[in-house]
Amino acid sequence: MGKIENMSAILDRIKKRGLFQGVGRFQYLPFDMELAIELVEGIGKERNPKFRIDDENRFTYENLIRWVHGDTEMKCLNPETKEIISGRLNSGIYIAGNTGSGKSWALEIMAAYTLIYNFQIQVGENKRCLYWSNFRSDTICDEYTEQGSFDKYKKIYIIGIQDLGAEPVESMYMGNRISVLKNLMEYRGDFTDKITLISSNLPMSHKALTDRYGDRVSSRLNEMCNYFEIKGKDRRKI
Repeated sequence: MGKIENMSAILDRIKKRGLFQGVGRFQYLPFDMELAIELVEGIGKERNPKFRIDDENRFTYENLIRWVHGDTEMKCLNPETKEIISGRLNSGIYIAGNTGSGKSWALEIMAAYTLIYNFQIQVGENKRCLYWSNFRSDTICDEYTEQGSFDKYKKIYIIGIQDLGAEPVESMYMGNRISVLKNLMEYRGDFTDKITLISSNLPMSHKALTDRYGDRVSSRLNEMCNYFEIKGKDRRKI
């Protein structure tokens, strides 16, 4: 057996792979929750004047605000029991809800909110803006079908994936047929220096999600994301 290389060099290589370095969060405290809600609602009304924060979505928005601010008082839901539990600031977000409930809007609105105070995270030795871009799941599949690659979505440190479960079960390029989103989530789940935010019609504990993506992805999502649900009527028809 050859000589073992310098330990610091080994650890440096591991860090560069993003396997254990994780994401560092900063606490932006104190903050006025009612003012934050007013700002978030104002951002939402820019997209749709009828948007409002009410009893059906307030818990989600309050805790998304806490997540953005790095507030250790953040809460989320247990995906199985729906019990309110402590959230994890270093994990991403999974929002489930019926069509039109506003779950995908929440990802867009909160991404815009991060720009108000230029919230930062620490990734390795670098600080990065917490802001994320949102991509529809079917758009990611279309890109694979056209180009044969979805690598850019693997490498993004923070990404929002909208309408998980609405994309084709499989996508094909040059005869190679794969489940793009299954592969993407498995890949991102291997890295602790990436944050993934998801909206979906499928509750995280639903059998349909496991049937579609497999036990491995279902387990990864529980590790990767804080879980929320937005219930209620189709807000597009309000």
